[in-house]
Parts: sequence; C-alpha cells; structure tokens
Amino acid sequence: MAVCVVWGLNFVVAKFAVAGVPHWVDGFEGVPPFFFTFLRFSALSLVLIPFLKPRPTDIKTLFVIALCMGSLQYSLIFIGLQTATPSGMAIALQTGVPFATILSIFMLREKVGAIRIGGIVVALTGTTIVVANPQTFELSLGLLIGIAAAFVGALGMILVKRMPLDSMRLQAWIGLFSWPPMLILTLVFEQDQIAAMMAGGWQFFAALVFTVGLVNIFGHGVFYNLLQRYDATIIAPLSLMAPLTGVIAGVMLANDPISTQLLVGGGLALLGVTVIALRPNRTLPDASLTREKSL
Repeated sequence: MAVCVVWGLNFVVAKFAVAGVPHWVDGFEGVPPFFFTFLRFSALSLVLIPFLKPRPTDIKTLFVIALCMGSLQYSLIFIGLQTATPSGMAIALQTGVPFATILSIFMLREKVGAIRIGGIVVALTGTTIVVANPQTFELSLGLLIGIAAAFVGALGMILVKRMPLDSMRLQAWIGLFSWPPMLILTLVFEQDQIAAMMAGGWQFFAALVFTVGLVNIFGHGVFYNLLQRYDATIIAPLSLMAPLTGVIAGVMLANDPISTQLLVGGGLALLGVTVIALRPNRTLPDASLTREKSL
C-alpha cells in the first residue's frame, strides 16, 4: 500500500516538476522535460553505482532496454504531463498492460484466450474514452504521448524477458545509459534550464528526491521484493491502487476536474487491466505489472 501511495503521488509530483501546479510555487512553470529526465537518471545512476557490477554480457540489448524503459519512456511521460492532467496520465499509462500482452503474442508466442482478449478490448476502450474530447471530436495530445510512453515501456519489458536482471542492477544500468542522450537533447533543444530549476526552489529539489529516492529506490526495491515472495497474479490486482491513488491525488492536489468521462473511461480501463492481471501470462509473468515499470 505504501508503494502504491508513493507511485500514485508521483503523477502529481512529476506534473509539478515539468509544468508546475497552481498555488504550489508562485511563478514556477516547471523545467524542460528533457532536462528533468536527465536530472532524474543522472541522480539515479549516481546512487546505484555499486549495483553496476557484475557487468552484463549483452550490453547492446541492455542499451535498447534502457532507451525503452528509461530515457525515451520517461521523456515522453514528462512531455505529455506538460499538457495532460496527472489523473488522466494515471489512466493512460494503464495501456502498458494490454500492450505488453499483445506484444507477448507476437514476440514471445504467448497464447491468449477470449477472457484476456476481452480485457484488452475493455482496457483500450476505457482509455480511448478518457483521451477523447467528445465536444470537439479531438484527442488529448498529452495523453496520446502518455500512451506512446506505455507502449515503449511494454516493449522494454519484452526485451527484459530475454535478459533478466534483478531490480537494482536493472535500474542502475538504465540510469547509466539514460542520462547521456538526455543531456545531449536538453543542450540542443531546450534553454534556460538552470533558471527554471532555481525558480522551483526547495520544492523542486524535494520533488527530484521524491522521484529518485521514494519512487525508484524504495518503490521498485520493495515491489520487486514482493514479486519474489508472492505470485504476480496476487500483486497485480493490489497494485491497481497506484493509478487510483494517482487519480485521487490529481483531483485533490492538482485540481484536476472530475468528469463523467474520466470516471467511466477510467473505470473501464481499470476493469480491463484487472481482467488481464487475473489471467496469468505464461511467457511474460510480469505483463500485468507493466504500468508500474513506467512510473
């Protein structure tokens, strides 16, 4: 429960870091997304230096994993959060679960029955309802970017299946490989990064510590420990508290609007994800936990 609360609150914390949250820090409108991604992974890599040994044999595959589950995925999430609400992003990232199941069919030859197919359809339908704007028949660009991030993260999980690592080693190498491309991107495409960071005051640095220390070190460390002790089909339904906490935190802390669209679409998305989570994936046991890899 503590891990789910931390992960849920992180949607609002990340929103504050890249776009600001009304009434939190006057005049602070967030730091550029590539720069925040660089800060996050450079800090993570420094903290986890001891876990880089022993060196994995397949460095090339690990680099691609780092791009999928690290720099590319998180930069997309942070870009999306510049316009999307935390509660909407909490729902959009649930598409990582059906994406992982679909990818396991094509890449790992997983056999999927009618129940899981139904769960995939319900989850994607619910997410579509959240993303769509019925008044203008348009789609939320920020949430679409979040869905793209979920797909990239699911692809990373498929690759991890081919080269499994323990939680801390995986995070250490993801951090090491993720910050250099982000440094290049922020230097080329962004400006006034330091000024924006300083405008956030101690609250911004607290947000950075929260996302590295509590979300990555505490959250993922405890979560993977639980996965070693319990079956994924037990943990996955319980971990649905994370997006629920994200929605509640978004409404209470970031003034996200409560709408029928969010409630109905979010409810359907979580229902579909629950159905998928309760049906074991033989080739990719952690497929039902993909959303947690992208927080």
